[in-house]
Amino acid sequence: MRRIAAAMIIILLITPAFAGDHQDIALSIGHQTYRWPERGISFSYGLNIGLTGRIEMDIWGVSELVPSPFGSNMFGLEIAFALMGARSTASSVAGSGINMLISAGGFYRTDNGGAGPMISITPLTVGSPVSGRRERILKTGVGYDFVNMELMITFSLISVDYYVRGSWRDYSF
Repeated sequence: MRRIAAAMIIILLITPAFAGDHQDIALSIGHQTYRWPERGISFSYGLNIGLTGRIEMDIWGVSELVPSPFGSNMFGLEIAFALMGARSTASSVAGSGINMLISAGGFYRTDNGGAGPMISITPLTVGSPVSGRRERILKTGVGYDFVNMELMITFSLISVDYYVRGSWRDYSF
């Protein structure tokens, strides 16, 4: 667990050096599940950092609320690629307002110590960094837990990204 936390902190510290002009930062919140069938209510939260016009990095977590608050947690780091055009132009001109994301990364679970690689697809995103808000709809992911030798399936109905840097507020018109 300490190695994973240290790796995530190092990545967060060195990311701005490679981001260049396209660095936008968003806080996200929404719904996500990683147990099937769903045995309670969980929510997702995270940090989204734009690296280039088409590539972004997501650091996220999913925590159970019901039946035991934070009794089960899953954390992940993904690199996503926008398939239908630039997500950001690093200017006051918005990128593609409707997009699709494909991403690859890894996950760690606190309830059973599971960890492994993961790929996911978000078939619909509405909004862009310049608009200040983006909705990611129907994100579905598949991963393999090498520790517990099981297949992981994640699903998110909707999550909303609120951009705190790189939105229309940061550009003069």
